[in-house]
Amino acid sequence: MKNIVKFAVTLGLIAAITGLALAVVFMVTEPIIESQNQKALQEGLVEIFPGDFDYKKLDEPISSGDSSVNITESYLVKEKGTNKNAGMVLKVTVPGSQAPITMLVGVKVDGTISGVKILSLNETAGLGANADNPAYYVDKKNKITFLGQFKGKNVERDKLVPKEDVIAITGATITSRAVSTGVKIAGVAAIKYLKEASK
Repeated sequence: MKNIVKFAVTLGLIAAITGLALAVVFMVTEPIIESQNQKALQEGLVEIFPGDFDYKKLDEPISSGDSSVNITESYLVKEKGTNKNAGMVLKVTVPGSQAPITMLVGVKVDGTISGVKILSLNETAGLGANADNPAYYVDKKNKITFLGQFKGKNVERDKLVPKEDVIAITGATITSRAVSTGVKIAGVAAIKYLKEASK
């Protein structure tokens, strides 16, 4: 009986020490991870909406109008030194085949997509993971990547549907559809907001 009590106390102490150690590690690493995430976000804003612009984060993200697409952050893109809107960048999360996909979608005031960048992707290697692979081309002749094909499309005129006006990733229909849906819905939400703001 004494051995059982001693064993239980020892296990309890080990669990408490381990829990404390994990809490300390979390407290130390959380600010570093957050800083890296913010840096990646700022680089992403410039990458998908390049030029001499100011990026102003809205206090509240705009609504996607679709329960499957979550817009978590919204940025107005303004011409440098002015109050004139050039477009928007939205941080969007959509359900993928394995896990949620988080991406940035840039849209100009005329509805043209300026770029798409994936921030978080956990799809099947060699299939859905190719959505973010810079060496995977959906158009090999012109060296156009899966995300690259969205640039220049118009969210109001183009359907943005895989196998119609979007080239799907081979063997990854769900991922292709998820990203395309996220781009379309984010783009439509951005244009709606920009039109309202210009009134």
